[in-house]
Amino acid sequence: MNNTLTVELAQTFDHRPLAIVDGLPGDYAELTPARLRALAAALERIAADAESRPLVRRSGKPMPAEQRVYPLQDNR
Repeated sequence: MNNTLTVELAQTFDHRPLAIVDGLPGDYAELTPARLRALAAALERIAADAESRPLVRRSGKPMPAEQRVYPLQDNR
């Protein structure tokens, strides 16, 4: 599994927060409890950032999508 998740924070067609995540483990991923916790913590950070990100500018125009990288930190 990658040590980072690359995320595009955007919005849905009806202006709700959206996160497009690259780097998630695929089918039949073998993950230790530590890696599972690291993945869960990163996903929690992504969800919080997606919800707190402004979706429209003061002018009323939609904000552009934003790329972010989230490291997976664990204590293997």
